[in-house]
Amino acid sequence: MKITLQIRPYAEQAPDWPQSGRHIMAQFDAESIIVYQAYRPSIARYAVEHQRFGGEFSF
Repeated sequence: MKITLQIRPYAEQAPDWPQSGRHIMAQFDAESIIVYQAYRPSIARYAVEHQRFGGEFSF
């Protein structure tokens, strides 16, 4: 199954985002949900190198 993400430039989509509170931004269809999560570079680097979360990351 191929999923096509609908993306727009930051400056174009930022006005549509909630201005306060905590929110999860995602795209979905009948088969899947895709969520973007940003991490500090050190956490991302560890995850890429070890193929799992760890190091400074905690649940």
